[in-house]
Amino acid sequence: MEHRRIGILGGTFDPIHNAHLLLGESAREQFNLDRVIYIPNNLAHLPNRTEITPGDVRYQMVKMAISDNPYFTCSRIEIDKPEGTYTYNTIQELKVMYPGDELYLILGGDSIIGIDTWYKAKDLLTSCTILAAVREDDDLAALDKKKNELKKIYNADIRLLKFNRIDISATEIRQRIRSGRSVRYMLPDEVVEFLCIKGLYK
Repeated sequence: MEHRRIGILGGTFDPIHNAHLLLGESAREQFNLDRVIYIPNNLAHLPNRTEITPGDVRYQMVKMAISDNPYFTCSRIEIDKPEGTYTYNTIQELKVMYPGDELYLILGGDSIIGIDTWYKAKDLLTSCTILAAVREDDDLAALDKKKNELKKIYNADIRLLKFNRIDISATEIRQRIRSGRSVRYMLPDEVVEFLCIKGLYK
């Protein structure tokens, strides 16, 4: 059986929006991924986390948002753990679920600056390929220096993912909804309708 290339894109997704979808598609296209798995986070293990929408609701929104892309799927692997979990643990579980497949962890470029402080960072960096999303106005010199440093210390495989990021954030979406402003074209229509029906973020 031919090994697949599987992208892993985690996030709070509160709510998922078009920038998240563009990031997944950019990774799929540039690195010839066979699948991109969106994984809503459970942040229960973080003592300073802000209040987030229940995992089941965020999972429903992700499912709606990706429904028209045959390469995208969504996993409950983190939200079904009430105590929360860490990226390293998730990657290890996925390696068992997809034996022999190559895992590509999709992160924002700024994440690699501090990734060596993450839980079991050494093991994480050697268990998957890291795709670090960057755009032209990022500090590419600093990112490249950090990438080379992690390669030297941990033999980490970190590749830069070119991403024409669109300026949308979940925080902005929640604020706009609270103030009665439109969020159309910032996230898929199905998710906009879902937010209206459920009265979320008001």
